[in-house]
Amino acid sequence: MVKILVVDDSDAFRKVMIELLVRAGFHDVKEAGDFESGVEAFRREKPDFTFVDMILPGKSGVELTKELLTIEPKATVIAMSSIINKTMIRLSLDAGAKDFLLKPTNTIALSSVLVMWSD
Repeated sequence: MVKILVVDDSDAFRKVMIELLVRAGFHDVKEAGDFESGVEAFRREKPDFTFVDMILPGKSGVELTKELLTIEPKATVIAMSSIINKTMIRLSLDAGAKDFLLKPTNTIALSSVLVMWSD
């Protein structure tokens, strides 16, 4: 079973993401709301995919992406943001994110990203 971690400071958005992922057939989905809890959940759960909001309280999603890839260099991190900003997209991809999703997203976009980066 594919394990997914969603790291976003918005409780409402995490709930929407989980619902979309479950509808797409992914039932092992965990969540975290900030950098520290994201790192803890990543270490504990060892997810196949991690969706990371780039704007988090405290340390940023770019910093979280770098940290997760230090822990597990082969991790698949997908950056997310509700703000379209070329610099943010570049920074997230330079940090090691495999892809970038615009929030809010939908089942088709999520499924496409998951299929694209599946082994």
